[in-house]
Amino acid sequence: MSSGIWVFAEVKGTELLDTSLEAITEGRRLADQSREELTAVLLGDRLEGLPEIAVQYGSDRVFWGEDGRFVHYAPDAYTAVLAGLIREHDPSVFLLGATSLGSDLAARVAARVRTGLMSNCDRLQISDKGLLTGSKLRFGAKVHATIGCPARRPQMATIEPGVMKAKKALRSGTPAKPEMVCLRPADFYSPEDDRVKVVGFIKADPNTVDISDADIIVAGGKGVGDPKGFQCIRDLAELLKAAVAGSRVAVDNGCIGKERQIGQSGKTVSPELMISCGISGASAHTVGMRDSRTTIAINKDKSAPIMKMADLGVVGDVHEIVPVLVNRLREMTSGKK
Repeated sequence: MSSGIWVFAEVKGTELLDTSLEAITEGRRLADQSREELTAVLLGDRLEGLPEIAVQYGSDRVFWGEDGRFVHYAPDAYTAVLAGLIREHDPSVFLLGATSLGSDLAARVAARVRTGLMSNCDRLQISDKGLLTGSKLRFGAKVHATIGCPARRPQMATIEPGVMKAKKALRSGTPAKPEMVCLRPADFYSPEDDRVKVVGFIKADPNTVDISDADIIVAGGKGVGDPKGFQCIRDLAELLKAAVAGSRVAVDNGCIGKERQIGQSGKTVSPELMISCGISGASAHTVGMRDSRTTIAINKDKSAPIMKMADLGVVGDVHEIVPVLVNRLREMTSGKK
């Protein structure tokens, strides 16, 4: 008998990632819809207080396991633990965030338990009969593809970061006391079985990282002008350790390469922070950045479409505002008042 909806909640340091909270929130919605319980799995080096946070966001049960070797992601160990739990408890659905860790782990676990995987979903639905379907944008965000896995269990999916909002669960009445289960990771694997050891992470150079993977993006458009005028965008991005991107006009004007274009004929991005400079916000562009967590727009036209979707709109000339930001940031980083 199936044991409901399960979520792997990724831990970074001593915190649950926002992506994990989004996945738990979505798992709670699916569990309510299918009238099943929601279980979260946490693995890490130090998890003090984190299982309780998973409960706050809707988990009915939490499996958590600490191991000193989990300071960094341990692919073989994580795979063995999750595969072992799946075989033992037979969940109907298993969700993970589509982070670099989550995507790697999901593929490993799916192969280990011989099931399918719906990757990078931006929408999930579950039918009355328990069939999970996941949707994702394809072909330059022009088409929504819908995928399902009717023949195998669990039905596994990874959730695109930022597309589903995390919120604490509203429990009606007097909820049952959540079940907390402490795991011994060593019960599922032996350190001698480790084939891969992660010793650390090197932060990617924002100048070379794919804009689809960037956490912070500074983008320029028609209002920035030619490549010489675009230099202020690069200066701001350098200080913020951000990736540089732009609209199709910026590509046409020779300011950036085609691989750094955002939009319908470019790439889809979902950074933590998007700073749009001199971009009007035509739909062909905004379709590629609408899932940005926070958007700041700088534009001379207060009625530009980009201003309506921005969390913060600054009305003014990019070439007057951005240099002021750059100088202020340089003062802050150099310790000047």
